[in-house]
Amino acid sequence: MALDFTTFDVFTTIPFQGNPLAIVQVPTRINLSQDQKQFIAREFNLSETVFLHEQTADDVRNRIARVDIFTPLAEVPFAGHPTIGASNFLLHHLCLGSAKRLGTKAGLITFKEKGDGAEIAVAHDVHIHRNPFAGTPYVHHPVVSIVNGMTFILAQLPNLETLAQQTSNLVGAENTYAAKSSLDESWRQGIVASYFFVDLGTASSARRLRTRGIGSREDPGTGSAASALCAFLSLSEGAEGPVTKRYEIAQGVEMGRPNEIRVQVTLSQDRKAVEEILLSGRAVKVLEGRVPIPRAGVRVRPA
Repeated sequence: MALDFTTFDVFTTIPFQGNPLAIVQVPTRINLSQDQKQFIAREFNLSETVFLHEQTADDVRNRIARVDIFTPLAEVPFAGHPTIGASNFLLHHLCLGSAKRLGTKAGLITFKEKGDGAEIAVAHDVHIHRNPFAGTPYVHHPVVSIVNGMTFILAQLPNLETLAQQTSNLVGAENTYAAKSSLDESWRQGIVASYFFVDLGTASSARRLRTRGIGSREDPGTGSAASALCAFLSLSEGAEGPVTKRYEIAQGVEMGRPNEIRVQVTLSQDRKAVEEILLSGRAVKVLEGRVPIPRAGVRVRPA
């Protein structure tokens, strides 16, 4: 037995650029275990793989498309490029009018068309951690979770030359899933990755940023990290300018896979909290085929 899959390059309209994503369609008659989904994600070996479940009658009634998001190593509650990719797939390829929200482990995410791409209302519970890496060389960088389980060290660099020199996660690639033990209590879940950025100034009312995202490996385009960074910048500079700020992020340039990521952050009227984060981008289909279902009962990591 096999499942249909489609791959997209996300945050681009050019094949073989952007961030690759696999979308696996799961019929209602098939119940995949966590291990089976992990085996498939590990086989694709992309930053993330999305499992898109066929809608039930309740899903249709509630306008929801349910998705599970897996890296090659673990499930994650939310990630930006998988939700943008899935939204583009639903809107422009399946043309599925019965869904207006993605059901993720981080909550419901509203999506809609934006030109020939998609825009999502990012699931967010922005938390700025209290000095979790004291005593390290990177102690001075802010550490921000966009949701519980997706945490980023936001490392501002002086220029593009310094950005090009970055090669690894500040906590160490091997600690991407272990460094969570240093985070604030009740926030010790998921991954800790490094998001390096250079501020290129403002043009056409949008702040321009060049970034690189590195966890267990480098990610060409990271919508969740981009959302965390833009939320942090808006909060830290909240007393200045409008409550709604726009950002244009270029990521993946050093990898030869440029991504165009757009984020809009709206603060509350007192400017002390994030009211809304909108993430948008396009995607282009690259491959489609069928992937066999792994044998039931086999564990990814033997007990």
